[in-house]
Parts: sequence; structure tokens; C-alpha cells
Amino acid sequence: MKDSTPSGLDHESEGSEGPRTSPNAGFDYFISRRGGSAAIAQEVADVLMSAGYTVYVQDYDIPPGANFIAAIHDALKRGRHLVVLLTKDYDASAYTLMELTNFLAAAARSAEDRRIVVLRIEDCNPEGVLAGMVFGDLVGVDDPAERRRRILAAAEGRSSAALRRPKILENLPPRDLNFTGRAERLAALHDILVDSEGPAATMSIAIQGLGGMGKTTLAAEYAHRNAGLFAGVWWAPAQERALLVGSLADLAGRLDPRLANEPDQVKAARTGLTRLSRSGLPFLLIYDNVQTPETIRDLLPTAGARVLLTTRWLDWGGQAVVLKLAELSSDAAAEFLQKRAHKTDAAGAVSLAKALGFLPLALDHAGAYCRLTGTSFNTYCDKIDGRIMQAPKGVAYPASIGATFSLAAEQAASECAAATEILGFFAYLGTEQIPLDLIDVAAVGEEARAEALMALAAVSLIEHVALEDGTQGVSLHRLVQAAMRAVLAEQGFSANFIRRATRRLTEVFPKNALGDPSAWSRCAVLLPHVLALRDHAGAEWKSFAVGGNLLAAATGYLHGRGDYRDAEPIARQAIEIAEHIFGREHPDVVPRISAFANLLRDSGRYAEAEALYREGLTTCETTPGRDQAEVASLLNNLALLLWNSGRYVEAEPLSEKALAITQGIEVDNELALTTSLTNRANLLKNTGRLAEAEPMFRRAIAIGERTLGHDHPTVVASRNNLGSLLRDTGRYSEAEPLYRDSLEIGKRIFGREHPNIGTSLSSLARLLRYMDRHAEAELLARDALEIFRRDVDPGHPLIGRARENLARILLQSGRAAEAIKEAEAAFVVHEKSLHFENIWRRESAATYADTLATLGRDDEARTVRQYYSLASHTGPQSLHTEHS
Repeated sequence: MKDSTPSGLDHESEGSEGPRTSPNAGFDYFISRRGGSAAIAQEVADVLMSAGYTVYVQDYDIPPGANFIAAIHDALKRGRHLVVLLTKDYDASAYTLMELTNFLAAAARSAEDRRIVVLRIEDCNPEGVLAGMVFGDLVGVDDPAERRRRILAAAEGRSSAALRRPKILENLPPRDLNFTGRAERLAALHDILVDSEGPAATMSIAIQGLGGMGKTTLAAEYAHRNAGLFAGVWWAPAQERALLVGSLADLAGRLDPRLANEPDQVKAARTGLTRLSRSGLPFLLIYDNVQTPETIRDLLPTAGARVLLTTRWLDWGGQAVVLKLAELSSDAAAEFLQKRAHKTDAAGAVSLAKALGFLPLALDHAGAYCRLTGTSFNTYCDKIDGRIMQAPKGVAYPASIGATFSLAAEQAASECAAATEILGFFAYLGTEQIPLDLIDVAAVGEEARAEALMALAAVSLIEHVALEDGTQGVSLHRLVQAAMRAVLAEQGFSANFIRRATRRLTEVFPKNALGDPSAWSRCAVLLPHVLALRDHAGAEWKSFAVGGNLLAAATGYLHGRGDYRDAEPIARQAIEIAEHIFGREHPDVVPRISAFANLLRDSGRYAEAEALYREGLTTCETTPGRDQAEVASLLNNLALLLWNSGRYVEAEPLSEKALAITQGIEVDNELALTTSLTNRANLLKNTGRLAEAEPMFRRAIAIGERTLGHDHPTVVASRNNLGSLLRDTGRYSEAEPLYRDSLEIGKRIFGREHPNIGTSLSSLARLLRYMDRHAEAELLARDALEIFRRDVDPGHPLIGRARENLARILLQSGRAAEAIKEAEAAFVVHEKSLHFENIWRRESAATYADTLATLGRDDEARTVRQYYSLASHTGPQSLHTEHS
């Protein structure tokens, strides 16, 4: 099928000039030429246009006086294929090289098939990136019909022209007809080889990478494309030194028949390598699957050759230029899968390719399996771990993917026994950015750890990386992990390694991340490994209390960061594990229930949270010798929830009781005491007892600053709440620096997008509104609303609070038509989520009524005011109290 051929066109028909291009449309072919090739460029253009293709030729399509460079740049973007008229000096021109490289860059970004077509018009051979392109030859061809046939055959990818065949071309594996996505690596390989100083020089390149990365396929493709550039091509197996020596001895016999009967194969091999220097063109030697540098010791030619090594071994110490081969890109992997499986399912191919980590061997196996069995990509994806341990039947595969990695693991273990232990530990973590300090030195020993890591890295099973905090870590391919897990499962060791990984992660994961932002960077590094371990552990964690402890610590981190949605399923699983082990009513389950209730409260789900608080209190009350600190915490949290809901009468006795218990605890109680004092002061403030609240706020701040530090989140919240009290008593100049201090410290410790920052912005915006600084207030109010929209659900009371604040600012700025949308939305949110007496709900009602009245909707405004017993024309500063 010729994708670029217009439907219904007869290529052999003559007599139609055909289209050239339209000003802004794309076209089929851009003709790139050098110097005096204008006449041939016109000939090629005429042939292509007569066949119905659109063509761009600089001589005719760039008008006089136009910006030549800009026109060429635009044409290269719009042209689908590039025709190179190859002359001896084609690559000596900066302009033609610019055309070639720009087209390559554009083709790499394009989703469609874009080709470079080389038409030789002088006696020369294409080199570099042109060597492997579609090739046509016009040299010495005078018959117009034959020239036309060759031009069209090359343009449509049907050309049979080829470079000369070298005299020796032995053992080369067959070409992979599905070869995809390695054009850049082929070009890099060629650039290194042709940069060698003449045929006498020797250049060795190690194509290095993980097993299954396609190193052998890349080397074979390069040899097939470029064989004509070399005096000979010899492919030698090199997984063992004896195999390499035998193959090179055979080469020696081909080069000099007198060496064919040499009984000393090492001598024959070395003599043959010496003979390579006599060739006018260099030889290309490919040593496939070299295990270590020791394998090829004394077996590299000193002159007259280019040597390609395919290897997993990482460190070549200057013996070879290392060309690292990575996974395929997502697009290339999906394209390869569809070709291999003979299926058209782009979305399914992308999903499966991602699950396979874009590893070429895995993609090849999967594609073959799907083709032979008719299995869909999605179905294969569901059972990857099992299938990678088996090669597809009916296809000539030497081993499964799992076996490929197992051989490398065995090689590493032969260097250091601890390599198996460490790789098994890594198998249950995330694939990227594994901190080295996760390896328990006390268990394996410092020296053994270093040797094991070197052994694993040497065969490319792991890769050393720098973590964001500057410390060292490793990464490994997901299929290496899957293969190791399969081996451990077969040997009955899975549970053992899962428990080791769980214990170690629990030891190093910060326990107090909820209230300690300084621990968040460490938690961020560890969390992907916690989640990966959770997924791999499955039911294994059901009876393993440490797994629940680890999830509880991770919940605290996510809660503290404001990632409420991500925290919820982890918190639920932590409770399920504790409940499975201890029973629902056991005191050890209470902290998990309480933590989950706090998360639900901060998510705005008050009813669910209240039920859990009361359940925890009931458990504590029926437990002899109950933990008083836990009781005080539950009382405090329940009081805070009731107060947030507007149920002040119910909240007050709980708050008093919590404070009394907390004050009676004498050891390590500063944080709890600061929290209890702040909560009690907030309740007093919101029930109008400002004179009692202020000294309590100041006492909480004093205790917190002395024992916890000025920048501790609880202390910052206390100062912010004192600012609200000062604002409510009209002491604006005292309130503003407290608000700004809280905001700046909050940005530093939480980041700029945390819900706490939204609260601080909203509080400061409200103060500025009272001070008639409406422009400043509006900016802050909108920023706060944006943060809340990103972090919490649309029905959260914080969303309503931010919208009410913005509505009041707009109303006071004379923009009632804009304010009504925000005012109504705030009113609806608070009616659904808050108690009738809640101050936020009543303020939302007042703002909504005032906005309706300003717009002349007096009957609606009157209804809202009557329902809430609000006075008419509520002033802009009525009912203003803040929420903690």
C-alpha cells in the first residue's frame, strides 16, 4: 500500500502536469539539491507531479525577493517526504545539511510516516544518516522511461537499488522487518564510526543496556543498512570467550586460507585480526552479548576495523565508547506492538507498552503472543507477570524475558551473594528513585552492600541515580522486578521478602509527618515505595500489623500535605488491617479511627467524622486504664467538628473537658496543650466572649513558641486565630502583621498550594476588605478560591467561605452583577454542609440577601433575611468571625 499515492492515479499515465503546491497546504515531496542540479530537480518534480503528487521545488516555489531561509523552514515543516539529489558535495553545503537535519527533526515529532528518499545523480555512495534511506540510482541511466521508473520506485519506497555487497558478510542475523523507533541511535552509532580517523583506525563501541533492550537488533540493523561501507562484516557470538575465539579463528581462515588449519585458535584469531589492517576499507566486527571486558581481552584489532559490542556490562573503562540503549518511546513502542501483532489498537498498544516498560524484547514477545493467540492487548496486560516467564510457543525464542533477567541476576550473584538478597528487596518497591539507605546495612553489612550494588549495576539490572535531595539511589526496570518476584514466588520466598521490605520502610518512614512539614521531602521519596509494596503485598498484609503502621504513617503525610483524596483509601486500609488483627473495639484501633475521622473532617464530611469520633470515645470509655491523651484528643477533635458545624452549645462542654484533661497531663504535652487552648479560645471567640478568648490565645502562642518554635504549624495557626480576634474587635493594624506573618511562614513550610495557604489568604483578604482595600482583597480572595477548588471537593465549607468573601468584595466594589453568582453558590454550599446556627452559614445568607437587594430582587432578599432573622441592609462587617 502506497500511503502517499492519491487514490485512482495511474503512475504510468503521461500528459498531466499535476499539482505543484498551494500556498499554505501540505505537500508530498520537498526536493533538496546542491549547486547545478536544478535541471534534474525539475525532471524529478515533473515525474512526481505527472503521477499526481504535490511537489515543492525551491527554484519555482520561492518567489523572488522572499526570505529564502524562512521559506525553506516552512516548506520542510509542510512536506511529508524529502527527496535528496545526492552528489559528491551534497553534504558540504550548510543549506542542504540544514534541510536534511530540520526534516529529520520534524519527522521524529510527526505521527505519520515520513521518508527520506536518496536519488544518486553522481558516482558516490550515501553515508551517515543517508546510508540507510530509500535508495535510487540515476547515474548512467539515459532512457527517460527507465529514469521515470526509478524515480517513482524510490519515491514510493519500492526501489531495489542497493550499495555494493562486501566480499565477506558472515553470520549476520536476519533483519527485523518490524524494526521501529531507533533512528536516532542508528545515526549516533554511525556518527561515531565515521568520525574515526580513516580506515586504518580502530573504533570500538559498546551498545550497552539491560537485557531485552534490543542491543543485538540494533547492531544487526546497522550492519544490514551499512554493509556496503565496509570491506567485510563479521558477526561473532561473545557470551563466552571460547565462542568468540572460535569465531575469530574462522574469520582468520577466510582472510588467509593458510590460517584455516592453524591448531591454536587463539593464535589464528589474533593473526587474523592483525591482517585486517591491510584492507583499504575498514572491517565491521560485531561481538554479540559480551559478558565482561575480560571476555574480549587481547581480541580487539589494533587497526583496520570498527568493532560493535553488545553488552549488559556498564563500565568499559576507556576500552570502548559506550552508547547506552534505553527503552523505546511510548509512540514507537505502540507502533511496534501493532506491527508485531498485526493489530490496529493504538490505545490498547499504548497501555500494554507502558505496562511492559517499553522494553523491546517484552514488546516482541507480547506482540507475537497476541498475534498467535488472537489475544487483545488489554487481555495480555492483565496477566503480564505470569507471561513474561514464558516465551511464546511457535516462535524461535531462545528464552523467556524472565530467563533473560535471571541469567544476569545469576551473574551478579556469582560476584556477590548479597546481590540476590538486595534485588529481592528491590522487587517489591517502586521502580524509580529507591534510596540506598533503604538497604539495611545492619542486615547485609556495609561492604557486602557496596559489592552487591556494583555487581547488579555492572550487568545493568539496576542504575544509579541522584535523588532530588542530593542523596544516592537506584532505579530498575519493572520487568526485572516482575521476573524477580516470579522467581521468589516459585521458591516460596515472597512473604519473607515482603515482610522484610515492610519492616524496613516502617523503620525509616517519618511517624509525625501530619504536623511536621520538615519531614515531607523524605516522605515524598518513600511514598511511591510504600504504595508499590502495598500493591504487591495484597492479602499478605492482612495479618501483619507493621503493614498497617506503615499505611497509617503514609496517611498522616498525605493528610498533612492536603492530599485528602489520595489519603482516604490508605487510611481505610490501615483501619482494616488493625481491625482484622485486633478487632474493631480494641484500643489499638482507636488511633487509626481517630486519624481517619480527622481526615474526613478536614475533607468537609462532618457527619461521617462525627460518627467515628463518638465510636472512638465509646471504646476509650469502656477500656480500663485508658490513654488520657487519646481521650483528650478525641474530645478536642469532636468539639472542633461541632464548632465548625455551628453546634456551639454541644461543643463547649467537650472543649472544657478536653482542656482540663490536657492540663492534668504533665509529661511531653506542649503540643496537645497548645492545641486545646487554641480550640477553647476559638469557641469563646465565636460565641462572643472575646475578652475571655484573647488571653487564652496569647497563652497558647507563648507556650507554643517556647516549646515548639515560632514556625511550628500549630503556633502559626494560633497567631492566625488571634489575628481574627483582633480583626473582629476592629484592631486592624495589629491583625495585619499577624496574618502576613502566618501567610509567609505557611508558604515556606507548606508550599504555595496547600489548603492552609488558602485559609491564610482568605483571612487576609477579609481583613483588607474591612479596611476598604478592595483591589488587594479581591486578588487574594481569588487565589484562595483557586487553591480550595484544586484541593477539596466543590461542596466543602471552605469553598463556600471563599466564595462568600469574594462576593462581598465584589458587592462593596459596586459589582453586584458579578457578585450574585458567588453569593448564591456560597449560600447553597453552606446550607447543605453547615448547621443552622453556624456563623459561616449566617454570613453567607447575609451576603446573598444584600446582593439580591442591590440587584432589586427585594422579595427574595426579604425571604432569606426573615428565615435567618437577619436585619435589613446588613452592614459589610456584620457577623464577621473567623474559623480555625
